[in-house]
Amino acid sequence: MRNYYPGITVYKLAGAVIVLLAHAMLLKYFARVPNQQLQFVLLQLRVVVPCFYVIAGFLAYKGWTRAADSRAYVRKYAARIGLLYGAFCLLFLAEFVVPALISGGISPVNLLLQCKIIAVMLVINGPSVQLWFIPPLLFGVIVSYWCYERNALRPALAAALAGFAAVQAVSGSLRTIWAGTGEPFSWLSPAYGELLSQLATRYIGFGLPFVLLGVLIAKHEEAWTRRSLRPLWVAALLATALETVWLLLFAGWSDEYKLSFSLLPNTLLLFCGVLRMKGEAVRIYHRPMNLFSLVVFFGHILLMRINGLLLHWEPGGMDVFEDFSMMMLTLVECAAITSLLLLYEKKPASGMRKDAVS
Repeated sequence: MRNYYPGITVYKLAGAVIVLLAHAMLLKYFARVPNQQLQFVLLQLRVVVPCFYVIAGFLAYKGWTRAADSRAYVRKYAARIGLLYGAFCLLFLAEFVVPALISGGISPVNLLLQCKIIAVMLVINGPSVQLWFIPPLLFGVIVSYWCYERNALRPALAAALAGFAAVQAVSGSLRTIWAGTGEPFSWLSPAYGELLSQLATRYIGFGLPFVLLGVLIAKHEEAWTRRSLRPLWVAALLATALETVWLLLFAGWSDEYKLSFSLLPNTLLLFCGVLRMKGEAVRIYHRPMNLFSLVVFFGHILLMRINGLLLHWEPGGMDVFEDFSMMMLTLVECAAITSLLLLYEKKPASGMRKDAVS
């Protein structure tokens, strides 16, 4: 059983940079494409997200199976991510909720409104645009571990994949069944219908099935690494081509499209490629690469907002040069923060070595 996977380190780095690129430029300019039907062709770029969930499930399984106390490992795993997520939640409260309470008063109506905002932020939207990823991740890992303890991973994955298929009617390729009849949750008010759609998409469409998939791949790693990728290539290409043609012909693009059936074979193919990647040189730079990935993923939105305030750039009024400059400036800042964190890590170790010598 391998202890290190260079492809995962490389993917996390590339994926974090792609997330920054998407938020700095891609999403903005994709929305300006004259023929919005072409967005269906770009839908497969969302494969970055489920592959992150598969990697998370894979590494979580490796962690708890190697730990002396698997339950303690999962608790520590959830606590570490939860603490970081909680820090950003506190920033959200300080920026939005506290001023709203000060300006609107501590009336029952305002308190109820702020409680709703906090609940939606914690469970669905996250305190920042990219951090919606975290609650479904924790949900997927905890449910996966619960199923692992009960030797029920296979039936759990079957149920999760059935859920993945069902959610296609909410935010995927099966949304065409609602053509002319409204939205899937039209019996609710539009605001609550949208929230329920996001909840189903993020937890049942992305988080749970792909984390479980990663856990099962980790459990049967040897078989997956020996398996030929040719059937996956064929399945991925056929599914992507057929589904894209179907959507171009019979669906009208809207921002509600987040999923597709072909994300499943595409994610499997991508992750298998990541798993088979070799490169011992990556091991040498694992820590800085891994830390830089975390800084970029968690910090880029906050840094971009600070940069915008300092440079007096409004997000909606920036041109291509300003968007590119913002992205590059944010990358440089993330590199600087990473360097400072690495120096901070080395200082205690240097002090300990001096004490040992003396």
